[in-house]
Amino acid sequence: MAQTKCNAQVTVSSPLGLHGRPAAMLVQLASKYRSKISLCRPEDPDEPADCRSILSLLVLAATQGTDLLLCAEGEDAPEAVAAITEFFSQSFQE
Repeated sequence: MAQTKCNAQVTVSSPLGLHGRPAAMLVQLASKYRSKISLCRPEDPDEPADCRSILSLLVLAATQGTDLLLCAEGEDAPEAVAAITEFFSQSFQE
């Protein structure tokens, strides 16, 4: 199966930012997909955070209003990007 790359911009809308609980939920969500999934600040694309690592996500220090670039590469990349974009649009279900 062909490898697909998908990108999307997401914004942290939760007043608490991307803290421990939503980071853990994001790790669970990302782990459902085979694609490599990462988040990075658009101004620092060389420092991506692995969406399967809570620590990596917390190091982003993404507060409310932070724009992030979501990148996925793999056979199920479009589905992964759609699901994670929805997760961000729902303010981490908080």
